[in-house]
Amino acid sequence: MSVSPQLTVPSDGIRRSDVVLRAPAVDHVDALLPAFADPEMRDAGNLPAFDREGLLASLEELPALAERGRLLALAAVDAETGEVIGAGMLHHLDAERRIVEIGYWVLPQARGRGHATTIARTLAEHAFSLGVERVAAYVNVGNTASERVVERAGFTREGVVRSMPKPDGTRVDKPVYSLLPGE
Repeated sequence: MSVSPQLTVPSDGIRRSDVVLRAPAVDHVDALLPAFADPEMRDAGNLPAFDREGLLASLEELPALAERGRLLALAAVDAETGEVIGAGMLHHLDAERRIVEIGYWVLPQARGRGHATTIARTLAEHAFSLGVERVAAYVNVGNTASERVVERAGFTREGVVRSMPKPDGTRVDKPVYSLLPGE
């Protein structure tokens, strides 16, 4: 019997092209904070409304969340400059069925360069390396930019899942996309 997948990342992160995904650190907080303060980015990325202190406190919880399969949050940094450009996450791991969801976002100043697609594909490939057999991406209805990202990353649209929860307690319909090993 094979070992169940666990949400882990190498200590030096995961590099693909010009992006490195690594565990967020205290020195990333100020660069990440605008996404948690911007209502549009929070909505699109299903992010909680953290202030600086809340985001700092959340860093301490991340190892336990990853161990439980709930969330592996990663800062996305430019491989050359080390500048934070966004983030990616594997979350809601179903280890028994070997399914995980991805999430990603890119800061406005880093958009338009393919970073979101790189982050999405890198997350999926990393999940497969951990033993996952299906990666799902849920996109808010009407977020065509994010739909294009997952399509460029090789995901297939499967339909719309109704009444998915958001961090603020509201619910929204979301198109669901998936990627399988070898696709």
